[in-house]
Amino acid sequence: MIKAWLKPHWRSSLFLAAANATWMIVAWVGFERESWLWIIPIALSINFLLLTYDQVLHFKPFAGHPIIGSDSWGLLKIVNELAEEMRVPAPKVFIIPRHSAQIFSYAKTQGASRLFVTQGLLELLTPRQLRAVLIYQMISIRTHFPVLNYWLAAWLDMCSRIGKWCEHGFAFVFGWSPPLAAWLLSPWLWFFHFFLIGGRDFQNLDREAAKSIDNPEDLAHALWKMEAYAQTRPWTEPWIFAHMCMVSPLTSNRGGMNLARVQPSVKNRIKNLTGRYPL
Repeated sequence: MIKAWLKPHWRSSLFLAAANATWMIVAWVGFERESWLWIIPIALSINFLLLTYDQVLHFKPFAGHPIIGSDSWGLLKIVNELAEEMRVPAPKVFIIPRHSAQIFSYAKTQGASRLFVTQGLLELLTPRQLRAVLIYQMISIRTHFPVLNYWLAAWLDMCSRIGKWCEHGFAFVFGWSPPLAAWLLSPWLWFFHFFLIGGRDFQNLDREAAKSIDNPEDLAHALWKMEAYAQTRPWTEPWIFAHMCMVSPLTSNRGGMNLARVQPSVKNRIKNLTGRYPL
């Protein structure tokens, strides 16, 4: 599988190349040659939109504000120290005013990473546990996972918007609408999970982070707390960025959107880190 042997930033490039080649071949085989007059502009428009997603459209759940000036949690200091230590570009840090406990990052390129931390996480974790999850995120940035996160989220968000527009149009004509957005997203969620990102990626990051911290139990305790908050204080619509998070923000009753759950169970991750569960 692609995710087993290819680096994260190359996975997204290969996926985009394959997607472009697929719809071009389908258009060439299944339609008249004149159809290329409108197929090519549509394909170029989709690619342009994905490339400029941060400027043209925005991920609605990421309603965070950058840390400028006062930083009572000391996040910028820790992040800059870790970035220098691991020799990666320091990401921009954003605080999301939510009670849920999540941390994730995405980047169009490795040099333009954005790290998002919820206020609930800052209030929940001890300083040692916070440092452990920041080390995890910096290792993620070093291995280019934020680049993969960005492209997957941009594609899913775009498909979701198209599905919602179709639902509104269907409802306007017929007075009701089936879950067209979910139907459109489900095959893509399965495809991404199967080919581009999976549980082994998170286990590898856990392993690398454990080597870089004094006590792996700090990371294990952080995962355990974040999982508890994910089930009791979830976001309303977290699936767009669910693949980015250290712990899945999807609750057990999300139905079809559980296809977006790519993280392995926290129980197994803790057992791999500490050799036991529960803590």
